[in-house]
Amino acid sequence: MLSMKIRKAKLKDVPGIAMLWKAFWREHDRAFTRGDPVFKTKKRIDDLYLKFVNRMIRSRKGQVFVADIDGKLIGHLIIEIMKLPPIFVHDKEAHVHEIYVEKRYRKKGIGAMLLAEADGWAKEKGIFSLGLTVNVKNRRAFSFYKEFGFNEHNLKMSKIIRGRIIRQRSKN
Repeated sequence: MLSMKIRKAKLKDVPGIAMLWKAFWREHDRAFTRGDPVFKTKKRIDDLYLKFVNRMIRSRKGQVFVADIDGKLIGHLIIEIMKLPPIFVHDKEAHVHEIYVEKRYRKKGIGAMLLAEADGWAKEKGIFSLGLTVNVKNRRAFSFYKEFGFNEHNLKMSKIIRGRIIRQRSKN
């Protein structure tokens, strides 16, 4: 019988988390982001991602959780405390940067366990709310997050302002 657990990531987990992230990125790029200039990546994204994960594992304001079956990583979640404008009573939010579970382990409650761990971590830190960003085309994720108690409350919209010049004609 397999032994699955959710735990805080350790630095030795970084290569396994990177492998999960590559699968996450491929899947999302194919389904939701291909060709969208908002999601154009830098060069050497693997190195940048490794640095990011290392920083989140070491940070007091961030955390990485992994789903582990007998030493094999099958999912992960990265969360970070973000500052909000100081006008709000609750001026910090725990933001889930990403969550991923390997396809063959989905629909087994692992994503919910990762989110529950993140939820508990945020509560321990005294954080009022837990937020995340989801691609508007990702209906499956919307349903999953709704089941976990998330509600739409803000919508991020993007407009490309670099790379093209819009000229207005003069009326002379």
